Parts: sequence; C-alpha cells; structure tokens
Amino acid sequence: MNTFSNEEFDFSFLEEGFTARDVLEQKINEVSLSDDKDAFYVADLGDIVKKHVRWFKALPRVTPFYAVKCNDSKAIVKTLSILGAGFDCASKTEIQLVQSIGVPPERIIYANPCKQVSQIKYAANSGVEKMTFDSEVELMKVARNHPNAKLVLRIATDDSKAVCRLSVKFGATLKTSRILLERAKELNVEIIGVR
Repeated sequence: MNTFSNEEFDFSFLEEGFTARDVLEQKINEVSLSDDKDAFYVADLGDIVKKHVRWFKALPRVTPFYAVKCNDSKAIVKTLSILGAGFDCASKTEIQLVQSIGVPPERIIYANPCKQVSQIKYAANSGVEKMTFDSEVELMKVARNHPNAKLVLRIATDDSKAVCRLSVKFGATLKTSRILLERAKELNVEIIGVR
C-alpha cells in the first residue's frame, strides 16, 4: 500500500489542539529567521480526501482526472493516486512525475492541446494511450506517432461568461467535430470520448 513519510515529503500532521494557522505561523517564523527565503504553501490533504470522497459518492462511475499543472506537489499527486484519481498531464515532465509515484498509464491522459512529436512518442513508449485533440493537425500528429492512441475530442463550449475564455483557442466546434471524427475513422484512430 502507498504510504507517506516525512523523509519523502515536507508535511506535518495537525496534532490535537493545533490549527492550520498555528502551523502556518510556525513556518513563517522559521523562514523569517533563515537566510533561505524560498516560497512555500500550505495545503490540507484531508480536504482533498473529503472532496474526492464526495465526488465518488455523487458520481461513482466517473473517474476524475486531476490537472497536474494546477499543483504538481508530490504530496497532492500521491494523495490523489492513492484515492484512485486519474491524471491530466500536459507534458513529459508531468507524465514522469505521476508515473514516478506509481500511477499506471491507464490513469493518465496526455491533454496538451498542442503536443510536441517527441512527447507523443514519449507517451507512447510509456504506455500512455489516452490523449486529447481538437484539430486535424493534432489528429495527424497522433495518428503518425502513436498508433495505439485512444483519443478524446476536446469540444468548444460556451464560455462567454468565463474570466478566461479557453474556447476561443481550444476545442472543436460542432461542424469541425464531425469532420474530425470522419477523418479519425479514415485514419483508423480510436475515439473513446469527448471532453
């Protein structure tokens, strides 16, 4: 079974009578007294566990895929791995990180919207089959460099009220989706879903 150790990660368990604020103030005091002024953050791994359990109770047949680019802390990635989450990786480095923790390739999706050929080949050699695409260029790159890929079509959504409108740059429209799916069929590329 996967376990945590203080040697592997820099973390503390809250002892009875102490709060996260107490730990944070202690860390701030330690850093202020030191010449080493590196940034740090505080995360509640228990909150991650609670939210994952809530997700699993509400959607037991849907496996969440955590976007590693949000926070690649090994403690967070390992916590989610132990809970059975999948991982949305945008680079070779992120794939290496999650696999170094023991995540099997079946629980990884290589989801960079503009993949480098070398990283597609790396994913293929690492056993990562799930990948996203939203253009013919990406479809062709994957078809040429990863014959066993299982693709997920990234679709454009109405994000007109979002602060960061990603559908302006990413995602296939309804019309483009049909063309891409037909092209994938011609290329004998397996499509396993939409995103």
